[in-house]
Amino acid sequence: MRFVLTLIGMLLLSGCGDLLSVHPLATAETAVFDAGLIGEWACSDKDCKGTALIRAASVEKKEYDIVWIPGDADDETLRLKGKLVKVGDRVVFDLVTTRKQELAVAGHFFMLVEKTGDGVKFYWLDSEWLRNRVVWQNALAHTMVGDKPVITAGSAEINAFLAKFGLDGKAVSDSLGFRRVKGQ
Repeated sequence: MRFVLTLIGMLLLSGCGDLLSVHPLATAETAVFDAGLIGEWACSDKDCKGTALIRAASVEKKEYDIVWIPGDADDETLRLKGKLVKVGDRVVFDLVTTRKQELAVAGHFFMLVEKTGDGVKFYWLDSEWLRNRVVWQNALAHTMVGDKPVITAGSAEINAFLAKFGLDGKAVSDSLGFRRVKGQ
């Protein structure tokens, strides 16, 4: 048990967001691919100056490479791998950092994807409301690391949970809007 808690603690150090998962949401069977996301995207939010580069890592595996280049020179570039998954009638990005850390397990985090007229918006699926559904309604297998739940349920259970709770407007904590600079 101590090993599992140590492992989950390391997971928190290597992920993004406040609701991480040990297991992916996306599987080979459930992943979908949208070539329309490939390209260079500039953050269109008022206080955001970064750029996201999205490319197909493997069309066969339905996998993306994402590089976040912050607008502030003091911030670190973030490299991610991602897969899209259909949840209900919406699409969710299953993302994981590619940064290698000694003794760390990469945590999966999830973002709701919404295409807009001239861009795309990504919503963090990690709100306090959503975390409370995990913890208080015991809707998903999880363990607590400090005051944050870490999902230990499998992919199918995560998908069912997000279909029930993750598409609610209260499930998102924040969003990032982007407009296309280059690409398809």
